Amino acid sequence: MSRLRATVTDARFLSLLGFVALGAFLVFSADMFGIPSSWAIAAGVVLVSAWVLASFLRRRKARQRADALHEMLDQPVDRQAGTTAGALLEQETLRQRMQEAVATIKRSKLGRVSGRSALYELPWYITIGNPAAGKSSAIINSGLQFPFEDGTGSVVKGIGGTRNCDWFFTTEGILLDTAGRYSVYEDDRQEWLYFLSQLRKHRPLAPINGIIITASIAELSSNPPEFAISLARSLRQRVQELTERLQVFAPAYVMFTKADLIAGFNDFFQDLDWNERDRVWGATLPCTRTGRDSAIDLFDRHFDILHEGLRELGVAQMARAQGERMPPGMLAFPLEFAAVKPALKVFIATLFEDNPYQFEPVFRGFYFTSALQSGEALSLSDRKVETRFALKGEDPLPERVGSRNGFFLRDLFSQVVFADRQLVRQYSGTRQARVRQVAIIGAIAALGLIFGGWSWSYSNNRSLVAAVTADLERATAMQADSTGLQSRLAALELIQNRIAQLEDFDHNRPLSLGLGLYQGEALRAKLFDEYHAGIRSVLLTPVREQLEAFLTEVSTFQGEPGQVAHDPAASPAPRGGGPYVSASPSSVEDAYKALKTYLMLASREHLDAGHLSDHLTRIWREWLEENRGTMEREEMIRRAGKILSFHLAHTGKPEWPLIENNLVLADQVRERLRKVVRGLPATERIYADIRTRASTRFPAVSIAGLTGAGNDSLLAGSHVVSGAFTHDAWEAYVRQAIDDAATGELQSTDWVLQSARHDDLTLQGSPAQIRNTLTTMYKQEYAAAWAQLLQGVSISTFDGFPMAVAAMDRLGDPQRSPIGQLMRTVHAQTAWDNPSAAGTGQAQAADGVGEWFRRAILRTPVASDTPDVPVSPPGMPLSRGELGEAFAGVDRLLAARDDGGSLLERYLLQLSQLRSRLNQIANQGDPGPGSIKLIRDTLDDGESELATTLRFVDEQMLAGIADGQRAALRPLLVRPLLQTFAASARPAEDELNRIWLAQVHEPFTRRLAVKYPFSAEGDLEATPAEIAQIFGPDGAIAHYIDGAMAALVVRRGNTIAPRTWGDLGIRLQPELIAGFPRWVGALEGAAAYSADSAPQTTFMLMPHPVPGSTGYLIEIDGQRLQYRNGAAQWATFIWPNPDANPGARIVATRFDGSTVEVAAFAGRFGLEKLINSAQRIRQPDGSFTLSWGTDELKLSVGLRIISSAQAQAGNGATPREGLGSHLPQRVAGIDPAATPQPPSTGRSAVARVVMK
Repeated sequence: MSRLRATVTDARFLSLLGFVALGAFLVFSADMFGIPSSWAIAAGVVLVSAWVLASFLRRRKARQRADALHEMLDQPVDRQAGTTAGALLEQETLRQRMQEAVATIKRSKLGRVSGRSALYELPWYITIGNPAAGKSSAIINSGLQFPFEDGTGSVVKGIGGTRNCDWFFTTEGILLDTAGRYSVYEDDRQEWLYFLSQLRKHRPLAPINGIIITASIAELSSNPPEFAISLARSLRQRVQELTERLQVFAPAYVMFTKADLIAGFNDFFQDLDWNERDRVWGATLPCTRTGRDSAIDLFDRHFDILHEGLRELGVAQMARAQGERMPPGMLAFPLEFAAVKPALKVFIATLFEDNPYQFEPVFRGFYFTSALQSGEALSLSDRKVETRFALKGEDPLPERVGSRNGFFLRDLFSQVVFADRQLVRQYSGTRQARVRQVAIIGAIAALGLIFGGWSWSYSNNRSLVAAVTADLERATAMQADSTGLQSRLAALELIQNRIAQLEDFDHNRPLSLGLGLYQGEALRAKLFDEYHAGIRSVLLTPVREQLEAFLTEVSTFQGEPGQVAHDPAASPAPRGGGPYVSASPSSVEDAYKALKTYLMLASREHLDAGHLSDHLTRIWREWLEENRGTMEREEMIRRAGKILSFHLAHTGKPEWPLIENNLVLADQVRERLRKVVRGLPATERIYADIRTRASTRFPAVSIAGLTGAGNDSLLAGSHVVSGAFTHDAWEAYVRQAIDDAATGELQSTDWVLQSARHDDLTLQGSPAQIRNTLTTMYKQEYAAAWAQLLQGVSISTFDGFPMAVAAMDRLGDPQRSPIGQLMRTVHAQTAWDNPSAAGTGQAQAADGVGEWFRRAILRTPVASDTPDVPVSPPGMPLSRGELGEAFAGVDRLLAARDDGGSLLERYLLQLSQLRSRLNQIANQGDPGPGSIKLIRDTLDDGESELATTLRFVDEQMLAGIADGQRAALRPLLVRPLLQTFAASARPAEDELNRIWLAQVHEPFTRRLAVKYPFSAEGDLEATPAEIAQIFGPDGAIAHYIDGAMAALVVRRGNTIAPRTWGDLGIRLQPELIAGFPRWVGALEGAAAYSADSAPQTTFMLMPHPVPGSTGYLIEIDGQRLQYRNGAAQWATFIWPNPDANPGARIVATRFDGSTVEVAAFAGRFGLEKLINSAQRIRQPDGSFTLSWGTDELKLSVGLRIISSAQAQAGNGATPREGLGSHLPQRVAGIDPAATPQPPSTGRSAVARVVMK
């Protein structure tokens, strides 16, 4: 059981168990941390291998230390000055006997198991004490097994006496018996310290495993207390030196020897058998003690326990005697044992006293032993009686029979001392303590860094999960608010962008999301589930329904399908971007393509991204056109193209969604087409087979793959080029396949029609003719595929000025611009058939696969990834092949010019200058003023990078290029300029709104908005001068338009419109456009600056009788109408009347002659206020009845307008309404809450008020 416990608690076993557990943890938790299983298993193997290697190195190091110890033992004794010949002979004899002891241990069972490290693995204990303390005798008579044996056959257990140090080699440990002079005499201190240094040097980890402090009971009890104190202090100093020099805290065992000299010892223990004699007599104390248990307290407590045990044992022995004569020692020994306690207590108290300048020894226990039973026993009790009573005994002391039986020694060494071999602890000096502190702090810091990193990663992953969840909720909300196509495409694009980000993390994952906590895989799987569900709803289901409807028409078509002039499976897609033209069921070409697409969407092994990109676009676009609703067509094409391109780029994924075919319908169409296709030329069938095989061997090309990771947010493509139409496919497969077809018999298989044919094209012409025919068909479709890719490229919209700056940082980089990478790649893929490229084609073939893999698969955005294609030398045109001629425009852009550069390089340089201009604006803090200046310079065709680059594109880059190529290239080159202009317009609009607020809106709100007529409840009226400061031809509004917006708008009279550049410009608020004619026109009525020149309104009033009064007076601007309830007539008034005080009032007269004021309003707007306070009823003849009333009276009058102010203003006057009650806070940009003012009716102020 003890062996099993020792094995289980062994450090080596525990370390192996820990490494195995760690390896198992890595293997079983690989999925949680996102580690491949193979990597986890490899890590576990590496950990176990590391443990095995560490164990091997540790054992090797132990052997090296054992060898060093052997060398130390083998070294001859140094001749020191003053050393006698006899001493040298004794030391040489000791060295030789130690060598014999080492050889004996190596031949033992321990040596056979541990080999050369057996000596080092045994525990070492050092004994210290005063001379003649019985150290050597205790070891020799301990009953331990010693390997020494001399030639006579007697067992020799110790050699060399106690002159220097005796080495006692036992099978359980090694005991170093030091000379007593080392412990007492300071003269031998240097020799003692040298001995310790040698121990430390050759056994550094644990030079000793414990300290055995020996003291003779006879010397302690027979001498005065000063002797015990002095001896204890000397031994305490040796313990301190052992701790400091050997740098270990070793347990200290206090062994009180010569217990047989206590009177009565032999009589008391004479009947013990050998088993009882080997037992331990003493007290073993715990290694760690509480502060309350001092060494002297523990000694007192356990000594009393031992004394009580002796008393009980004595009583038991007397009970067994049964009246027989007993030795005197049987009764005296417990008393004599108790008498030595004071001397031992003084020794223990001094040895383990608290000393702030010394390390406190580890008091492991105290024990009583007897090695040799010889000498005269001293009775302390007799001495005390003699001293107290002045007695003197004359009888001789009883004789003792000497013996060499060790009492209480064997188990002390075997079961206590050697069993505590693991209790030794390393002592750290100041340097070691600092190193350890640094190591601990470093470990804590590393642990904190790890947990901090995990917390950081956890927080960021939680934010990522929250962001993805928010995107899903936002996508759901988009479709909940509107079920139209626009919201569904926007939701798909939102999820798609998040998936693209997570896919980019697979290659460029930030550390903030890693550390084993990355949740992107699960999130991406969830996003793909939602994305594929949307794809099924928006794309696959409509396409499947349209394909099945068309195939049903084909299968039920009554006429004979018409023949086509070329392979139905190899026809290039139309280049136009117009709507999809419905296929004809009578066309074999359309039927074959539809069937192939239909079957391909249900078969993962036959997926061809290039074919699907072409035909899904054409089929899907018809459904998109029918369901786009109010969505702009350009936005629909851009979003649908981006979604389709992203979807087709993942055809290799196992979770890519498929449709379910109607097998009966597919078989009907397949059988119908077989009859027709059998009559197709063999050339077309073989070419279709070559193209199909090539498309499955080489990866498809997408815009994201061409421009590299990180650029998919800038450039989007709606088409994917099949892998068959790449330079690598031509060099590695297509060219050889065409040669094989032209020179021998081929077997072609059509998986669409499930038919196989044997064709021999050599029967149709010469190999050169057949080769040219197949090559021409391949190059035509090759050119169509890449032209379609270029046409489908679009620059993403810059949503805001910061995004424009970030986008132009990439687009304007001459080395890393995705536009430059795209153009170079297109040129490299389309210029290889030029005659001058034949020489470089061979060199490119050698590394084409690797280059293409890095560019298309790894998406490495390195300019050197594009194969070098020869361009025209300066001043010398380059002859082109059929494919090169189709892309002559691209070749022209990359052709070297006289100045050494190309048009594309100059274009990218100008984009770089535009980038610098945008960064300069952004660095100003507020981009508004800089954006306005950029837009003004662009509109005025001044020093603007936008205008300069646009002129360069139209006048130099695209000059002389065919219209078709120009139509494909110009949008790609001009779009960054237009997007930058549109993005710059946003901060410009914000700046214009801030200027409007400062110059117009704030003065209006502070001065006029609270006054009448702008506020109906205003008590104060706005003066003409105040109104003219804001409104009118010279008001703040007019100055704002002529100043802040001078170069941004076109003003024609009192109407304005934004100036445009490429159909883009400042967006004006409808409220500004509608209100501007009224705000800057000539002031009318009471608002006019001069009443003499103000247009006047003529109207008539008809008074009506009023019950309860004798009549009433109406006065308007000094014009009076006195009515006394008689016959009434129409009275004429003009307004405003410049010859009188302004104002309006109505005063009624009661029957008693008193008057009551019905209504009274002073000021130029008195008439308006008077009409506003009345109840108005429109009459059939066009006149109005106005009524006022008080608590007593109610009167009414008729109103008829004769002439308006506009009629008097002349033919050139602009019809206009009032100035309004408020001005808009924003005059530029899109404000969804803004609504345009109703159109002007041309009424005067009086008519306008009446018509309310």
